[in-house]
Amino acid sequence: MSGSGRLDGQIAIVSGASRGIGRAIAIAFATQGAKVAVLGRTVDGLHETVRQCAGLPGMALAFACDVRREEDIEAAVLSVQQTWGRIDILVNNAGIDDDTSFLEVDRARWRDIIDTNLTSTFVFSQEVARVMKQQGGGVILHTASIDGSGGDGPFAAYNSSKAGLLGLNRTMALELAQFGIRSNCVSPGFTKTDMTAAAAGPELMDYLENSFDRVPMRRLVLPEEVAAAFVFLASSEASAITGIDLRVDAGLTANWYILETLPKSS
Repeated sequence: MSGSGRLDGQIAIVSGASRGIGRAIAIAFATQGAKVAVLGRTVDGLHETVRQCAGLPGMALAFACDVRREEDIEAAVLSVQQTWGRIDILVNNAGIDDDTSFLEVDRARWRDIIDTNLTSTFVFSQEVARVMKQQGGGVILHTASIDGSGGDGPFAAYNSSKAGLLGLNRTMALELAQFGIRSNCVSPGFTKTDMTAAAAGPELMDYLENSFDRVPMRRLVLPEEVAAAFVFLASSEASAITGIDLRVDAGLTANWYILETLPKSS
């Protein structure tokens, strides 16, 4: 099926695409005409993402990949090149979190989170940037988080990995611009995913979706809204944009929430 999508003919890789935001990005890219390599450890989830992309102007293919393994990343990049001949867009979306307090966090778990969220992004970006340099340019995007810019509970490793990602993105933008490669982050706020629903339960989810007082728009962000930001940054409409962090958070980080939490005067 052909069309006039914003990403027609583009070859994209999306890691962590078996569910949630990653799946939404893959579907949005395929809707806009891209051929998408969806990567992840959960093969069944990847096949469901591929199924949901069927019939769209673009298409998707599944590639099993554990981003903590450099050999998996190298093999995935080679496989995409062999399948479609080039790589125009990379989305580093794979990530994990942990809610252990700072004094109790296990050091092995710390390394696992940093390896998954930050080191894998460096390795994947380096591999793909070398391909993009040879072909004359491309776009590399990263799923960061509002937690990279401000603390949110006992997430020391996760927050650190996302803050590091913001720094890596800026450096990549500076160094890769000369090769026609743009690098940008998207930082989602609290987002409505299956994981959120399972953790919160129906009563809290109703609050989060309809009257979330801490968020100016009083609701969760939808995965499709995050994906729309990725589509924009991947498209030619963002041709002069590199090195930024685009927050999609329903206004959460626009408010320091100071006045609302001051004691009421008698």
